[in-house]
Amino acid sequence: MTAAVASLPSAIHDSFQSLKIQPSKAVHKDVYDSEEKKRRIFDTPYEPNLKWWTSNQAEYAKPANDPLPQGFPQKVVSKSVWDGKTLINQQDVSLINKAYEHFQSLNITNNEIDQTTFPVPQHSALYKALVGITYELNHGLGLRVLRGLPVDEWTRSKQISVFAGISAYVSPRRIANNGNNIVHLRDITNIEADKRPPIVVKGQTNGNQVFHNDGSLGIISLFTLGVAETGGLSQLASVGQTYNYFAENRRDILRELAKNDWKNRYQPEGRPLIHPVGKDQVISVYSRRPYFGFYGADEDVEPLPTEKHLALDAIHFTAEKFSLDLDLQKGDLEYVNNVTVYHARTSSEDSEKNQRHLIRLWLDNEEQPLPEILVDEFRKTREGKGWPQEAWDSLDEVVNRNKE
Repeated sequence: MTAAVASLPSAIHDSFQSLKIQPSKAVHKDVYDSEEKKRRIFDTPYEPNLKWWTSNQAEYAKPANDPLPQGFPQKVVSKSVWDGKTLINQQDVSLINKAYEHFQSLNITNNEIDQTTFPVPQHSALYKALVGITYELNHGLGLRVLRGLPVDEWTRSKQISVFAGISAYVSPRRIANNGNNIVHLRDITNIEADKRPPIVVKGQTNGNQVFHNDGSLGIISLFTLGVAETGGLSQLASVGQTYNYFAENRRDILRELAKNDWKNRYQPEGRPLIHPVGKDQVISVYSRRPYFGFYGADEDVEPLPTEKHLALDAIHFTAEKFSLDLDLQKGDLEYVNNVTVYHARTSSEDSEKNQRHLIRLWLDNEEQPLPEILVDEFRKTREGKGWPQEAWDSLDEVVNRNKE
């Protein structure tokens, strides 16, 4: 088996240090010297290695005895019918504005937004489109984009309330992220470290994100408030299509992903990264980050064995092979089934005129079948304890001050 190409941990480590990335909250004894920390963190690099995966594919010989993991289907069978982007017309915008005005008249908080406090008439085409999103996420391609919301005409407060109101028709339950219902995703690395909040996710940088599933949620919801000057494409790929490729060509990868010894700080007892569910279906709970501590390095997690490291790279490059790139526009709403669709993002560059800015909301997906091992993690009610107008305080003021 071809060995992984070594990273340059010192350079990577130093670049992370210069950004003053938010450290991991894991409790550990600081017993390692600096070189050992770098080894533990970067032996499993965040960026997949295309040369390694390509050479491994070329050298791989399919064995005669090549079983699938026990309980997994020969092939994922699923509808993949998607009618493209649903456009929001002026009549729809009028209904959304009326729903927002009704919500405002109640003088309640965003935490209380639901279909009754943000009412869209049930006889309207907009209502049918919104309630149909959940079916599309679970029985279609696993994604839906709504296009045409006039975000530039709305205040930040209205943008957030409308996002929550529309999302209430996709799922009645929100899932908190570190106590907050929303997270703002935009590049803040150009702000001096002592004048900005800590960077805790890669969405707060202009770097790319490799294919992954988010942690412990059902539906990823994104609302595009601003777009970068270049790049920042939303990349999506079918978990089922990726699985079917492995089932036909690389069952060794599936057997590795199905093992229950994938241990990290979040799952210290270990669990598989793929699971069979229902009839001829598979879901994925895969991410590279827990295994090397991207932007919060966790030196207590041992580097992955070669077979597991290869399996992570295999998912990325196979998903990329079948991926769909979406150039989200300002005002777009994107909904994605987190466990049946892998997602990624290309790197981006902002300009004085155009800056990438999305807000993210996590929703429960009560229709998604789950294996018993994931029920508690995915089904716990975790409404946010707060709903900040921003994910950080006065960031706009900081940005403006730095421009002076």
